[in-house]
Amino acid sequence: MATPTPNPSHSSPSPSSRVASWRSVWGQRLSWLISALSGTLDIEAETKRLKRKNEKLDAMIWQTKSERTQIERDNERLAELESKIDALFSKYGINSPPAKKPKEH
Repeated sequence: MATPTPNPSHSSPSPSSRVASWRSVWGQRLSWLISALSGTLDIEAETKRLKRKNEKLDAMIWQTKSERTQIERDNERLAELESKIDALFSKYGINSPPAKKPKEH
């Protein structure tokens, strides 16, 4: 059996072309990695911004619910007082003019 001899047309690349090829491949990979990391940082910054905005909105919702609860309590108290006034007017025979209802917007 004959031993194979290297074919001159298929010889290995020169050391300088191998280094250039290695740099090119790693340069592309590094470029991709930097781009990916940059995108990740942008996403993290946007996520933090949205979390802060959500916290502000949650606080506004809580405040609105608290105000609504207080308004409901105030309305209940007003209804009680109106009922007592009506009862007193009736007891003493006072005719009160019909209450004007506020216009709804």
